Amino acid sequence: MTTISSDSPKTQVNRILPLIEKNYNNNVDSDYTEKIEDLDKNFKYSSNSNHYWREPEHSLFYGTPLYQQASLSQKLSLNHLSWIFLYRKVADSEMEITHYNTITADCLIAANSDYEILVKTLAQETAQERKHIHAFYQVSYQTTIALLGKKALINSASKNCSEPDWKRTQIDNYLSSSANFVNQMTFQKKEQYHAENLKQGKDINKHISLTTQGFFNGTLGHSSQSLRQFFPLNWGSYPFLAANFYAVRYMANLLLKSFEFNIHNYYKKLERNQEFIPIPTSISHYHFLDESFHTTTSLFLGRDFYKYLPKPSIYEKFIANLAILQAQRENLNGFSAVLPYYFLRDDGYMIGFMMKLLQSPLFDMSATEALHWIEKCLCHEHEGFHLNLKLHNHLLTELRKFAENLDYLWPINREMRVMASGGSIKKAIQNNITIFRKFSQAL
Repeated sequence: MTTISSDSPKTQVNRILPLIEKNYNNNVDSDYTEKIEDLDKNFKYSSNSNHYWREPEHSLFYGTPLYQQASLSQKLSLNHLSWIFLYRKVADSEMEITHYNTITADCLIAANSDYEILVKTLAQETAQERKHIHAFYQVSYQTTIALLGKKALINSASKNCSEPDWKRTQIDNYLSSSANFVNQMTFQKKEQYHAENLKQGKDINKHISLTTQGFFNGTLGHSSQSLRQFFPLNWGSYPFLAANFYAVRYMANLLLKSFEFNIHNYYKKLERNQEFIPIPTSISHYHFLDESFHTTTSLFLGRDFYKYLPKPSIYEKFIANLAILQAQRENLNGFSAVLPYYFLRDDGYMIGFMMKLLQSPLFDMSATEALHWIEKCLCHEHEGFHLNLKLHNHLLTELRKFAENLDYLWPINREMRVMASGGSIKKAIQNNITIFRKFSQAL
């Protein structure tokens, strides 16, 4: 005779919730966010400009012919700019998280009042993200003014460089987007209202149309307004898909961890050697520690929690797989020739900024000289390609380990095939040759 297990889905969920509560309490008891706030208030670029903020080999242009002939002061500047570029993506992603944390928490608490700890956890993390974002903006603004001047802050909306206006770059968008930060702060007052609208099927297009270009808006598709509406509507409507959002968030957490762990280690090395620790390095160190709690939340919700919810429909499984697939396509489909830990399809998002950088007082090149060096860095094999391919493959391994735990995934997602297909130096160079040709013709 078959015995019916008393270990019901609700009992299983109740085993997970205490783990989430423990993680929440550990987060509340920590003081990492407060340390980041203090560092933010005390940052002055002039006091940190003569030191590397991360290991030199993780600098912008490292391993390229340009880096080989750069002066020490130029190498320091390129090291600082690499920090800015990566934290642009982090800041945008965290701005997006402040929205998606709220709509998923609202969905889960509506499904079961026992999930109150999830709401508390996500509210705590959202408050911390706002403090993180402010620190990233502070460092980036001051650094860019010091290195490139105020002209570098002239706003032009960022677009993929396959489009005609090559003057539009990601860094422009980030450094001139103080309005985004102001808007993000106002979300705190509006989140509950919009989450309620989401449940009622009301028009939420304006709220979803964030101008950020972080990991999650990348997942939604940079050029697809319909996808920007479609995924949030589903993440905020179905408990299974709310949990699926945290699988996507865990992918972003692993990407962040992949480069921030190295800065954390650099911080520890400076500390052991009793050397000066630059404020941006310290911000990265404490952000790494703060985000460890958020990563744990993503893991519990994305890997474990969904298994004890009602079985997903065919439709829900389809949307969940589509979200993971989009995350691969838009964020992890290649790697950069000039920026470590940058895994977009090609360097189209970098090339306009590279032109501006090389013609700035930092390098003082003519347009012809700048094009010459851009072509050498993007379109020919060099050490930088091999370094970033190694970093790409390490992250691929970590993502595959995670995906093995998700029983609803299609093979293309469980094996991270889209990301794997981008792990080719030959393909990266071919893509960059196409991008460079279009760029030089446009000029």
